[in-house]
Amino acid sequence: MLRLLSWPILCAILLALTSCSNFDREFTVQSANSTVEVYTDGTAFVSEFFDIEVKRAENYGGVYVDIPQRFTDASGGVHWRDFQLAAARRGGLDEYFSMENNVPGYSIYIGMEHCKSCSADLPKVPTKIQIAYWLGRLVRQEGDREILFLPAYMGRVHGQGAKKTLTLKLPPGGTLRPSQQDRAAAYDVTRIAPNELLVSIPAGKGDRVLPDIEIEYPAGTFVTITTGTRVELWLSDHFLPFIAILGPLVAGLFVLTRLGQGWRLPAPIAVDIKMSKSISPALAAYLFRNWKTDATKAAFMASVCQLAVRRMLRISSLDEDAEASNLFTKQERKKGKPGRSRWYALPAATRLVFGQIEGQRPVGDRRRVVAARRTLSDELLKAVAEEYRKSRGKDRWSLATSATILGLGVAVAYITGLLLYSAAILGLLFIVFLVVTMFHHPERFPVATGTAEQFKQALALMVGLPAMVIVALVYIGTTEVVSEQVPYLMAILLHVAGIIAVLAMLRIPTSKQQQIRNNILSLNGYFRGEIDGPAMSVESYEHYLPFAVALDVEQRWTECFNQWRENEKMETYAPDWRSSS
Repeated sequence: MLRLLSWPILCAILLALTSCSNFDREFTVQSANSTVEVYTDGTAFVSEFFDIEVKRAENYGGVYVDIPQRFTDASGGVHWRDFQLAAARRGGLDEYFSMENNVPGYSIYIGMEHCKSCSADLPKVPTKIQIAYWLGRLVRQEGDREILFLPAYMGRVHGQGAKKTLTLKLPPGGTLRPSQQDRAAAYDVTRIAPNELLVSIPAGKGDRVLPDIEIEYPAGTFVTITTGTRVELWLSDHFLPFIAILGPLVAGLFVLTRLGQGWRLPAPIAVDIKMSKSISPALAAYLFRNWKTDATKAAFMASVCQLAVRRMLRISSLDEDAEASNLFTKQERKKGKPGRSRWYALPAATRLVFGQIEGQRPVGDRRRVVAARRTLSDELLKAVAEEYRKSRGKDRWSLATSATILGLGVAVAYITGLLLYSAAILGLLFIVFLVVTMFHHPERFPVATGTAEQFKQALALMVGLPAMVIVALVYIGTTEVVSEQVPYLMAILLHVAGIIAVLAMLRIPTSKQQQIRNNILSLNGYFRGEIDGPAMSVESYEHYLPFAVALDVEQRWTECFNQWRENEKMETYAPDWRSSS
């Protein structure tokens, strides 16, 4: 009985030259012979010989032999089997070789890697190439039968129609499964010994697709594998597809988790007193106005107000025409613990505002506040942004997740032989992104000052980038991607998209930053009497007054304080941080 299964690419031997070779111009395969000896443990030892005619004296000095590791059975199941190289010879002598990964298995280069101008060309005489290797277990269980599945070796030799023969040395008791195709039109199978089959493939069309061979055995013919080995084989069969989808899956789960953290935050119902002490009123002003430029004035005046209530200076009013006096001197900030602790207890943005006011030229003991604000917009925004970034904390999960996805993507690219190809695509996309960013946001790129630096910058833009684009395009255009590599190339690009998505989460507020924003909204409701908060007192009024200025509800907050004073029969309130105009 005979059954033959079509296997277009994986179950064949591809003989070709190096990446930029013209194999048909430099070499001809005269004949190809293979011997496959199958053992009772289901493994096989394969020895293959290629008779090569060298056409040109100048050539690339070596050939590629593709070794399949992925086998497809009659039911469509894909099996990945171990491979171990035993020998690579030319003319009966051990030859230099190198190995590259590919989706079907390995591509083994036999010969010295060099360019055409080098001296390691193959001599223009008949040359015999030999390769020998072991393959892992090629047996699967099917009901009460064991099926040995073998590729139609020598069915495809790149661009060649040479005559090929395949000798199968098999354990006793096997029968060929019946063919569903016209096997006779593809090759002849002859039993030359009780446990040997000879497969003859006549010379014909190059790159032919020939059916594979399946041999049926009674149960117990081959060594029974343990449960652990069965699990190991199953994992090896599914390892590459698993890591191909694992990276995008990890990225998707991370993004959903981060987005879900913001959705799960409860609505603000009360003021968080502890948090209001840990942030600056300038940050509250920017967050309340969604980082718009008009928040600078409110952030500045709120910082001035905080300096006043912390007794770092005295201020005539909370208006823009206010004047500051009695500034906390540098000597007081340096001497002794009380002064230093008062100074460094202030937020960085507030200290920046103090330094700017201190740098103004005084009239007597007074300095105009508005003069300090005019030159502080950019520095104040940077200080507040840095404070907001620090409130995020160390985001180890984002970096660890990005590194994990990157590692998985590199592993997929390496195993499938797409490492350089995917790197060329990503490099090309990066250059395009860089150029677009340079046109839309030129302020993000430093401008060269010296003549030498300007020359280097112009050389990089006008020569370096175009050269890199040309190299990437040439490599992409001249490198063949087989159909089995295409899904994994898409998976690699999904890994890159996953890394971009994870890094984009760095721009989305964390749960702690979201809590800060919610607390600012709570403060706004508290000032307007819409939600509960700390009980009114002089200390409470002064502590929250800078935030009221930041949220532009200072008048409302002062009215609440005055109402409390009337209820408490407090006739006067003359704070020492206020000075007369």
